[in-house]
Amino acid sequence: MVFGKFVTEEKDINLVREICKQVFRQEYGPDLSGVTADEFCLSALVFAGEEPAGMGRIFFDGTDFKIMEVAVLPEYRGEKYGDFMVRLLIDRAMMSGAREICLDALPGTEGFFRTIGFEAEGKPYEEGGISRQPMVLHTDRIHKCCG
Repeated sequence: MVFGKFVTEEKDINLVREICKQVFRQEYGPDLSGVTADEFCLSALVFAGEEPAGMGRIFFDGTDFKIMEVAVLPEYRGEKYGDFMVRLLIDRAMMSGAREICLDALPGTEGFFRTIGFEAEGKPYEEGGISRQPMVLHTDRIHKCCG
């Protein structure tokens, strides 16, 4: 059974922080995570049964929605946990009236985000020695009903 939940308790924030550090340190070397519990960022976990499989965060500053980190533990990749996490974050943003959702895709993740509906916007830039591609999802282009 797969399920996701938004987290507010410190023990869950610590789990989010640990997954983020583990994945980003392994994939990119430096610790890219600055995960903190704050009023502008909502963190979520995705579970494979009872086991945490990944995490994600969405930031809202009163104007813009931005997906900050999405990290899936290696043993759960290729099983749609990342897709589930991103769609959970998109759903929350849309319930809050988001018309656009932005993110900065790390190398090798652009195709994944394109399959969900994100489009490259602007030129890639480098931060902390790592290239990032700004991307945006226009929520009015999402097909919202079946048939």
